[in-house]
Amino acid sequence: MSLLGPEAFLGPLERALRDAGGEAELWAHRRRSAITRYAKNEVHQNAAADETYVQARVVVSGAVGIAGGTSLDAADLRALLSSARAAAELSRPNPDWPGFAEPAAAREPRALDATTARASAQAQADAIRSVAEAARARGMRAAGTHQLELSEDAVANTRGVAAYAPMTMAYLRALVLTDAGGSGWAEDLSSRIDALDPASVAARAIEKAAADHDRARLEPGEYEAVFEELAVAEVLRFLSLTGLTGQTLRDGRSFMAGRLGERVTGPAFSLWEDALDPRTLAIPFDVEGTPKRRVALVERGLARGVVHDRQSAKWLGAESTGHAADPRRYAPGGHAGNLTMAGGDATRERLLAGVARGVLVTRFHYTNTPDPKRATMTGTTRNGTFLVEHGEITRALANLRYEMSALDLFAGIDLLGPQRLARDWWSSNGMGSIVCLCPPVKVARATFIGSSPL
Repeated sequence: MSLLGPEAFLGPLERALRDAGGEAELWAHRRRSAITRYAKNEVHQNAAADETYVQARVVVSGAVGIAGGTSLDAADLRALLSSARAAAELSRPNPDWPGFAEPAAAREPRALDATTARASAQAQADAIRSVAEAARARGMRAAGTHQLELSEDAVANTRGVAAYAPMTMAYLRALVLTDAGGSGWAEDLSSRIDALDPASVAARAIEKAAADHDRARLEPGEYEAVFEELAVAEVLRFLSLTGLTGQTLRDGRSFMAGRLGERVTGPAFSLWEDALDPRTLAIPFDVEGTPKRRVALVERGLARGVVHDRQSAKWLGAESTGHAADPRRYAPGGHAGNLTMAGGDATRERLLAGVARGVLVTRFHYTNTPDPKRATMTGTTRNGTFLVEHGEITRALANLRYEMSALDLFAGIDLLGPQRLARDWWSSNGMGSIVCLCPPVKVARATFIGSSPL
């Protein structure tokens, strides 16, 4: 995967803006993705894509015009700016327009790994072979994906903003299945391919699959629970989308609305947004060219704040925190996409030892929110749900449907394990963009409302 670099990627934007003839902005995003899919212990697909998207925004007499394209060619960029200008001329002035960003220094990019950018399909196949051989040796079948990405972002405007940053991502997941109907799931995520551990991914998924047999149904009710990192990441995704942005705060949909400075969950829960943490996957500025900041969201259970783009900052009399997001995917108002939840030092054994009778949850599936204001979620467990009694896993459980408020869930944290980089299920399938540094947790109460058929 080849890196274009700032001259080839940012340079065309700067040159096109010299003839913009007024206030204008260009943002470009390139994503070079190589994905290898496997099933039944064999690779069945290898695909690569190299896509570039460019957005132009032009302001004419307070009206904003937007146009999108896919080319960095000089003539195409001029045509894109012309289209955006024409759209502005046909639009009404926007009294809430916050203006384009001013130049400001951002941190140096930290999420680029040259080895990952150069990695071949053979390297992906070798990792998959390691997983498949481990599964085959146990008479099991492994399926999943190995994905590598190289992305480049650049933004420039007529006020002098000129920013560029690259990033790499490496991802390996395994779903291991048994002839008895058992399943186990594990994954690794990093900016570096050499940080992925195929042997560990295979071992974790195989362990779950081997224990997943003779499933019992659990009676509905409230139970102690241990949530592994993937399950926690899913909960945090809904907190992000429903309550951690300037838009949701302004609209009154956020659980923080009218409660800033108040207790919203338990004192063991702290959450912040930090794209500058070297352990996460992020670039140091947003799509408007504003440098990203670390933002305290919930501090020891107290609501502290939300993230802003320039629009929500204008609405609420604040400053942008550098969290404008891809407008093809997110509405104005900011997006908290690099969440960090405070962790602890509890080992897996210690987390389980704290459970008298409860549930171990590997991950959640198809979660939705019937009550965003309460951050209430509903969905099902998947690929590794077990009954825990007196600190020991005693049997597999049929997948459980749950309905609970994330706020209530985190009000009952008893123990926290070490942080791990994870994505929720939607983001891992390319349908979202939330990365979490989060711990496994042991909670005093989780509400399960039913079981799937055996």
